[in-house]
Amino acid sequence: MTLDRQQKDFAKKLARLSLDAGSQIDPARVDAVLSSLGAHAPRVRRAILKAYLRYLQIEDRRSRILVEHAGDATSAGLDALRASLEKKYGRALRLETRENPALLAGLRASVADDIYESSISSRLAALATALG
Repeated sequence: MTLDRQQKDFAKKLARLSLDAGSQIDPARVDAVLSSLGAHAPRVRRAILKAYLRYLQIEDRRSRILVEHAGDATSAGLDALRASLEKKYGRALRLETRENPALLAGLRASVADDIYESSISSRLAALATALG
């Protein structure tokens, strides 16, 4: 079932109600929202719940830094990166790391749809493209 504009806005408001002061998803608030929806079921509950889940997933991606690195990444360097990105985005960010040997050296950090990369593999790919 397709939601109309008012129902989508309602799902967005539910997602905003699920965030704490630091723009992080608060499980207690999510529980309260779901309990309220259970008690006062809207006409298109399933579709609204799907939209609500989608908006929560978007908020989760906006609150997470995924750092892929080749080799060892120092905790001091990762903390500095997190502090820099928190300042840029104006919100608290959760740091997740993953080793990626394909990067050769360096790292790739992503927050939602923004990707910041400083790796040997990206520089080699740019050089290969430039050389044709």
